[in-house]
Amino acid sequence: MFKKLLNMSSSTQMIVAMLIGFAVGIFFGESVGWLSSIGTGVILLMQMTVLPYIVVSLVGGIGKLKPDTAKLIFSRAGVIMVSLWALGLFIIALMPLSFPFIESASFFSTSIIEPVADIDYFKLYIPSNPFESMAAGYVPAMVVFSIAMGLALIGMKGDNKIQLLSFMHTCGEIFGRITQGMVKVLPVGIFAMSASAAGTMGVDEFASMQVYLISYFALCLLLTFAVLPWIVASLTPITYWQTVQISKASLVTAFATGNIFIVLPVIVEECKKVLQQHNHTHEDTDTLIEILVPIAFTFPNIGKLTVILFVYFCSWFNGSPIEIIDQVSLSASGLLSLFGSVYVAIPFMLDLVHLPADLFQLFAMSGFITGKFNSIAAVMNLFVLTLLTAAMFQKNLKLFPPQLIKMATGLGVSVIITVAVCRLGMGLFIHSPETTSGVIANMQVADKVPTIVKTQYPQIGVTPKSPVANIDMIRQRGMLKVGYIPSNVPFSYYNNNGDLVGFDIAMASKLAEDIGVKVEFVPFKKKDLVESLNNGYFDIAMSGLSTDIELLGRLNFTNQVLELNYAIAAPDHMVKQFKTNESIAALEDATIAYVEHSHSVQEAQRKYPHLKFVKLSGYQVFFRQKDSKYDGLLISAEAGSAWTLFFPGYGITLLEHNVRYPVAYAVQSSNQSLLNYVNNWQQLRQVDGHQQQFYDYWMLGLGAKPVKPRWSIIRDVLHWVE
Repeated sequence: MFKKLLNMSSSTQMIVAMLIGFAVGIFFGESVGWLSSIGTGVILLMQMTVLPYIVVSLVGGIGKLKPDTAKLIFSRAGVIMVSLWALGLFIIALMPLSFPFIESASFFSTSIIEPVADIDYFKLYIPSNPFESMAAGYVPAMVVFSIAMGLALIGMKGDNKIQLLSFMHTCGEIFGRITQGMVKVLPVGIFAMSASAAGTMGVDEFASMQVYLISYFALCLLLTFAVLPWIVASLTPITYWQTVQISKASLVTAFATGNIFIVLPVIVEECKKVLQQHNHTHEDTDTLIEILVPIAFTFPNIGKLTVILFVYFCSWFNGSPIEIIDQVSLSASGLLSLFGSVYVAIPFMLDLVHLPADLFQLFAMSGFITGKFNSIAAVMNLFVLTLLTAAMFQKNLKLFPPQLIKMATGLGVSVIITVAVCRLGMGLFIHSPETTSGVIANMQVADKVPTIVKTQYPQIGVTPKSPVANIDMIRQRGMLKVGYIPSNVPFSYYNNNGDLVGFDIAMASKLAEDIGVKVEFVPFKKKDLVESLNNGYFDIAMSGLSTDIELLGRLNFTNQVLELNYAIAAPDHMVKQFKTNESIAALEDATIAYVEHSHSVQEAQRKYPHLKFVKLSGYQVFFRQKDSKYDGLLISAEAGSAWTLFFPGYGITLLEHNVRYPVAYAVQSSNQSLLNYVNNWQQLRQVDGHQQQFYDYWMLGLGAKPVKPRWSIIRDVLHWVE
């Protein structure tokens, strides 16, 4: 059995390894999650020769060209190649429109406030220090450097050039042998990643992978059987069916083996034959084809470019769509990075658009399946490039308005139909994951102290006053009275059981427990806070209060409890309009709601006089609006994220430059005893980690949803483990 496996082709070994990996993952479940480390190690080994190979292959391949040949190829074939690249990148950028709309939301994540390093495009594309470019993994810069060296070699003569080219050729063979050796280990990596993914990946993630695979297969088939042959039929005398017919054998071979190199001689001969049928061939054309095909093979083709769709999928999967400007950067950088291996290009592109690096494992796991489809697109790309270049060489390329209109119409219709069918089909069968609103609506306060929750607001001038209680009086009466704002998610709100819960409710319960008393929660409105404290309706207000400058002197704020991040909540389709100061300035007739932060709103009004700001009584007014009266809401990113769990049709975006503000608790202005106690208590609970535990639970959602072990045969069928 083992010998039979070793005698299989590499592509067959990978398929078998994947199937065995899936079987192992489903059988053993999460216990094989550690295998992902082996998969990562194998992929890193596959990458070790890529950058050096780019240098020697490009320098050697371009440098050995004769000046006339190089001029011909770069002036004619180069124009067509760049045009095909541009068309391919444009269609790839359109394919995310086929992804189904999935309404989702998530808890606040600290990753969205982490500073993102700006891309240094000079270092990315200009190899001022080639060694630094190689060390930093700037693939585009290495490609530019290698092409420059190759072009410089073309004009050189003498033994030194021959020796250098011989050295480059030898190095290329060395790296090729290393890669061939690593390919033998690749099935091990495929097995490890497949087993780990099948054992740990949830059902929703598997469903999401369907989106990528379906759209990717559709993209490759669209390019292979519609876009590329239609271009040939529109601009040359060769018909659509002739293009498909001459490429059929090569397409089948490439799909079966995943190897393009072995069909290069077939491509050369078939292109010669079809040109002979149209009496458009002679010795110079045959020579051009023989030179062009192997050289074009060393450059990225449309088939290879299709892997950029994976990065678009990751942005959709991660809930962070790529902006238009970033799409241009991704296309250009992705093109240059694909002069090398996809195993280097994909991590590079994920990092370029600030997506999690561990998503690469999804690509590596499915790469050999998708590789068969991009192989057929690559083969058709070589056919089309060769035929168009030969037609241009013989001045038979029809670049007249009727032909161009015919081509544009055919391309537009085929792309629109493909995107629409995929969007409708996946929209019918791939549904949104289970809503997360049930998670936050069922969260509980862990610390249980005797609790009284009042729901009626005290009325100033009507409700009897009580003396302002210091810490000793609180102990004597056995009760800590805490003011809270209802529906102030995630600081204080009612869950599905009708219990008052939230970050500050948990903190208040812990404070009462440490004082050794019961806790009573009393609702209040922000405008009545000072009077409520002065009248003794409650001892301390704990409900996500921002330290308001206008209230300083009229009450005392404790030391900072949290530092929150200003954000704008808006309907999903409007979130992008609040991402930058420029986009906000461009808004017309927009209404921004706010509940607090009046001082910050005054500054915003001066900066954006064309915007209308409206104060609301509570955040729920904005999120429950039905007439789209308010376009955006000024809120903290932490609270906004929590609200979007209840209302997933809304999203949040941080304000530019990541503006922050402090949150604290409030006590009556003369109650120095309680203020000192709370400050010291809070410092203690920060140091011992209790406050961080509450933050992780209520803000980040860690532990809020019970994590069930991944279904596995060994646990759920055989019951060998618990």
